[in-house]
Amino acid sequence: MPVVYIDVVWIVNLVMDTVLLMTTSWVAKRPLRMWRVSAGGLLGSLYALLLFFPPLSLLTTWPGKAIVSLLMVGLAIPCRNWLELLRMSVLFYLVSFVFAGAAIALNFAIPGTSLGSGTVVNGSQLAFSSSLQGLALIVAIPVGYGTLRFTLNRVKAVKTQANSLYEVQVTLFQRKICFTGLADTGNQLRDPLSRRPVCLLDQDIWLKLFPDDFQNMVNKGTDVVTAVSRQSMDGYQQRIAMIPFRGAGGASQITVGIRPDKVELERNGVEVSGISECLFAAHQGKFSVDGRFQGILHIEVITGDDNFENDSITSATQSQNADSTSTFLD
Repeated sequence: MPVVYIDVVWIVNLVMDTVLLMTTSWVAKRPLRMWRVSAGGLLGSLYALLLFFPPLSLLTTWPGKAIVSLLMVGLAIPCRNWLELLRMSVLFYLVSFVFAGAAIALNFAIPGTSLGSGTVVNGSQLAFSSSLQGLALIVAIPVGYGTLRFTLNRVKAVKTQANSLYEVQVTLFQRKICFTGLADTGNQLRDPLSRRPVCLLDQDIWLKLFPDDFQNMVNKGTDVVTAVSRQSMDGYQQRIAMIPFRGAGGASQITVGIRPDKVELERNGVEVSGISECLFAAHQGKFSVDGRFQGILHIEVITGDDNFENDSITSATQSQNADSTSTFLD
């Protein structure tokens, strides 16, 4: 019959409980105090030893576990009131579930093992244990931490991005397009001559501002720069500008920008005042794989800061030579 060492069980639980409390403190963005976290982990590890004392099995029921969890969290993370303690305890359980899931996944990933080969508790009786389960627990620490970090960073990025999304309606002559644009402070692209800010738009949406003949030519494989030079479009030529920029890998490229009649912005159902003195340039491909937005807005289109409108052509040319037309695509 396999032998279970009480000191090994205690050390494993001490390490795991301490790591769980440290991760909970990190997720909650609370200052980490090692002596408090260590005290909480010590309490949890001592509680785990009750499995070896059947007369105390009443303390291992769900009410007992809940009380001990509250005490562990209260020791490790300072809480101002009971409600905050409850929230931290729920977060502690969520972190524990992530680590447990990582341990179970790793356990199944080890050839020739299963949950049945690990430590099993039947009532208050410890049946048997496996060193492979201990390995899974050890590996689960960085895996669980990495999973939590990735998930939280992803949620934060999506939340930040959602606060920068605008519903945009662009009007040119009798044509209108509607799309979702992302306000990006990294987009510093400007027309080198007029100094108008340039917004970038998925080409398939951008094309809808142009006549059908022009759209058909581009859809058949002609690039937009060549199509502009070949097509005679009344009223469009005065609104078109060639926009140089540096694409992925630093390669210099040229795209076509068009000046609209009107730009309307809306965010969370509220109309936002901006400027219409801007250009919308074609961008091949998709900005967002999941389709959350189709364009990159110049920040000045939203803020209405058009101080550069009166800059001289000479200054613009100098700025162009200094590679000021690079964008977030660098």
